[in-house]
Amino acid sequence: MPNAAHFLSVAALATGLGSDTSLEVVQRAQFLIRSHTWSEVVRIENTGASSRYPRTVNALVFQLDSVLWFYTPTDGTQSLSLFRGRAESDRHNLGPLLAAIDGGFTAWEVTPQVGQPPTRRTRLPNGCFIESMAILFDRLAHGARVENPKLLSYYVAYPGGIRGHTVLQFTSAGRVQVIDPDSPSSPRRIRYADEGDATSVALRIRGDIAKARHLPLDEFLYRPPGQYCATVPTASFSGHEQPVPAQPETSRNTRS
Repeated sequence: MPNAAHFLSVAALATGLGSDTSLEVVQRAQFLIRSHTWSEVVRIENTGASSRYPRTVNALVFQLDSVLWFYTPTDGTQSLSLFRGRAESDRHNLGPLLAAIDGGFTAWEVTPQVGQPPTRRTRLPNGCFIESMAILFDRLAHGARVENPKLLSYYVAYPGGIRGHTVLQFTSAGRVQVIDPDSPSSPRRIRYADEGDATSVALRIRGDIAKARHLPLDEFLYRPPGQYCATVPTASFSGHEQPVPAQPETSRNTRS
């Protein structure tokens, strides 16, 4: 499978973390979202002679918008599924999808879910995608009024390549706001932007945007925590499947 199918990435460029540390990180990441969507922590054997990933990779696989996603502390979050609408079948056939992330991913197993969150409360390395989801879940849990929630991922060109960042966008009382996981206590009101146009909103955050995209989070407004399976079809048909769109401005070794 071509790596180009996985250009949908939002993360920060970082060095790989040791497997023991990364396991705690991905367990914390899972705890942030596990009551709201399907997820598994997987332990992957990496046999590649040349790879940016460590020999043992702990990763979180989770579902959002009928697609499976893949988070590691090394690379952040990127799409794992190749097609929308196949999440159910992809869950049972992770091997080829993991191999498309890195050809050295030759064996994997599911790590048992921990009952309590890890004690450390530090930020997730390259975790803006998952942390933005968690901000929404926290607001909903506290009864905040949230309309039209989305992940807003924007990309900026640097000499070393394109790097991206993700924030939460939503409407409250008719006002478009974004919350950046880098400063979650400071919502930012967005004025003079088309809320349905990701680039228009992103340009109100910073003026050097190369590309931006939205990922809807409306599915979480209509079901209580723990009811995440309701929106997943039990079978997929080729006529209803949509390829996961690529982001040609990014490459798999350029993150932000």
